[in-house]
Amino acid sequence: MDQKKVREAIETIKSNYPTSGYCMLCEALDTAIEALEKQLSKKVDIMDYPLGDINFRCPVCKSEYICEKEHEHFYCPTCGQKLDWTVEE
Repeated sequence: MDQKKVREAIETIKSNYPTSGYCMLCEALDTAIEALEKQLSKKVDIMDYPLGDINFRCPVCKSEYICEKEHEHFYCPTCGQKLDWTVEE
């Protein structure tokens, strides 16, 4: 699913959110929003490059990992957040 469709789905859910009552529906919608937001890529916090490996931190749960260059994680192993490895210039 592309980023635009995910953002549109989140906005659609939020704009049609029940204003009162419907506790079970509200909980389900909150869970759906949370799952969709994990599909929106967030920049990893790169801490350093020891011996050619990448030491990084998830931007959401702050869990720290080390991975080999060229074998970066697409998602955080702890919380499932989609990770963005693009380098800004």
